[in-house]
Amino acid sequence: MSVEIPKLTIALGAVGIPQGDVIEARVHLGATKEVSSWELLLQNWNSKYSPNGAYPLSVGQDGYICIGRGVNVPQIITTRTESVKYESTPTENYVRVAGRCWGEKLFRRVVTKTYANQKGEDIVKDLMDYYVGLSHVRGNTELVEATDTTYTKLEYENTPVWDILKYIAESADKQGVIGYDFRVAPDGKFEFFQRNSKTSPVSLSEKIEQSEYRKDIHRVRNKVTIYGVADKSVPSDKDAWTESLTPSEGDWSATSGSVSLDTSVKMKGSASIKLYAQNLYYGSALFTLDAGKEVNANLYPLLNLWIIREAAYNGQGDLSLFDRTGKRAARPFTVGKDEWFKIEHKVGEKNADGWNVESGFDWNYIWAIRIALFFDGVGTGSFWVDSLFFGGRRYASTQEDSASQSAYGLRELVDTDEELYSDNECMLRAKAVLAQLKDPAEYLTVRSTVIDYGNTPLLPGDKIQVALPNENVNAYFRILSVEYFVDAKTQTLEITLELGRETPLLADYLYALRSKTDHLSRHKVARMM
Repeated sequence: MSVEIPKLTIALGAVGIPQGDVIEARVHLGATKEVSSWELLLQNWNSKYSPNGAYPLSVGQDGYICIGRGVNVPQIITTRTESVKYESTPTENYVRVAGRCWGEKLFRRVVTKTYANQKGEDIVKDLMDYYVGLSHVRGNTELVEATDTTYTKLEYENTPVWDILKYIAESADKQGVIGYDFRVAPDGKFEFFQRNSKTSPVSLSEKIEQSEYRKDIHRVRNKVTIYGVADKSVPSDKDAWTESLTPSEGDWSATSGSVSLDTSVKMKGSASIKLYAQNLYYGSALFTLDAGKEVNANLYPLLNLWIIREAAYNGQGDLSLFDRTGKRAARPFTVGKDEWFKIEHKVGEKNADGWNVESGFDWNYIWAIRIALFFDGVGTGSFWVDSLFFGGRRYASTQEDSASQSAYGLRELVDTDEELYSDNECMLRAKAVLAQLKDPAEYLTVRSTVIDYGNTPLLPGDKIQVALPNENVNAYFRILSVEYFVDAKTQTLEITLELGRETPLLADYLYALRSKTDHLSRHKVARMM
């Protein structure tokens, strides 16, 4: 197959580079995981490109490189010169010039800012407009495409722009699929678009001269554990134990005084537990769990309750936990009068030093909780308890694929997603991640010196159809990177494509949150960076 020889148009700053001076030209285009780069090896006749020459080249210059065939010589990259190196012999002079595209601006700035309740595309535009200085509009077309993701709160301190962009690209979703790509286009415009949404018009049919097809299990994970927010509690309704004297898991009694259900004084819900003591040294309410309903305080490491007291009590109290054998762990507390006070204490073996623990006490089986308040001498008065629960456990789900484990061995992934507020949401997330990662990714490297792309160069982030009958491959692959290499000696333009194909990460778990409260409705909270 015959093709026209490559044509070059190059400008570095105000210096136009004649094609006859070019020995080699290499342009590597990348997206999302890397920015594009370039390198030129030039004849330096009469030292004209040297500092004291007629056309000196210097670092910091902007420019462009166009590569094509025949009359079609489209721009491939907008350049920033970052390195100039002179190479000389007694008879020859060369200069090697290299740099990156305007994407190097993405690495210049750090961000200290909080984004609250903002869509993914708005955050990206803000970064481009106020930190990077890259245009994201071509003609009248906005190049930062919309997402379906609102970020509840992203808080950054001296965080590189590049890191924030990668987070948004990796986490934002559109119509049920997670993942965006971003790149600096050949004309220097910044583009942000849903992964696999752009298709290259270039045909590779019968133009692939060399190919390497491989499957890669490095990314395979076939046992996925997803943890959610540390808000799982017993009972799951954090107010249930104080809405009745006989809730489903146990019952209330008094060890000093009398207990009743009070619907007029409450912190949450419709009622609280009232303890009334008359002519006693203290009042004491006891909540006892039914057999088999004991709480494992090692799994639920926080004890929470609200208390309000009358002025007759002196404010000094005692909080006691009993295990199923009756052994006790206790600690004092203090509350003011006539207003609700929240009491929250860490529990479990890791937090035992905050308690007076009887020898042999078993934190795995909390059987009863006693709340006592004291008088100065003998007194009469009431106090109320509301919203008693054990919490602090993370929601979680583990999903596995036995076929993948048999084929590739057990390969685990554990992740924490603070936006997930139930075991079911963790399960949906784990299933989505497992579906994406349980099978190997496919990769292709293809090379050709006969591809003619006309005025539509091959760009990273685009998908392109590839057919390799010998490998039984006929599918769309995403262009991970593309390299253009012009060799003046052989007068060839060799194009190397790195291609990848993997299962998309579905966002179905996000849609399951739509029926929840507003802060769960497909909103994300970022990890601190």
